Amino acid sequence: TMLRRTFRNYAKPVAAERNLHRVRTLSFAPRWAQPTADKMAAQEVLTLNQKLLSAIGAGDYATYQSLCDPSLTCFEPEAVGHLVEGLDFHKYYFTMPAPSAATDASKPHVLNTMASPHVRVIGDKCAVVSYIRLTQKLVGGAPTTVQAEETRVWEKKDSGWVHVHMHRSLIKM
Repeated sequence: TMLRRTFRNYAKPVAAERNLHRVRTLSFAPRWAQPTADKMAAQEVLTLNQKLLSAIGAGDYATYQSLCDPSLTCFEPEAVGHLVEGLDFHKYYFTMPAPSAATDASKPHVLNTMASPHVRVIGDKCAVVSYIRLTQKLVGGAPTTVQAEETRVWEKKDSGWVHVHMHRSLIKM
């Protein structure tokens, strides 16, 4: 069995040497209770990954571009089996003309969710995020959910974490 230790309050009463009243001092959490650098990096990368997916869903190319390395590589269904390098391929999908106003689709409502995410931090410069991506959207006025297996690689550079590679496979339902 594994022993789990949790503390709710790290403040403990300490008697002052020359006073009879008690004072409270804060001590640091025990080393085993402090978040590790890997856990903090994993949480930061998961947050950035969700920000990236939200930018994709909102059609926000500026945010997408700010999170990606200019030499981003990917394998995805839209690339029909080819390795794609750079952002131009992706920019095309962000800048496609909107459907005509007659279809009443002025702003598509898309929600991307990471199901069962797993983060592997490799050293202090690399993190790999794997998850099932659930994309909810309206197709012809009806709600539709599409799922895909995704793996995204993030690299830590001087400017922070940047997205450098992605692989996506659609899951047929």
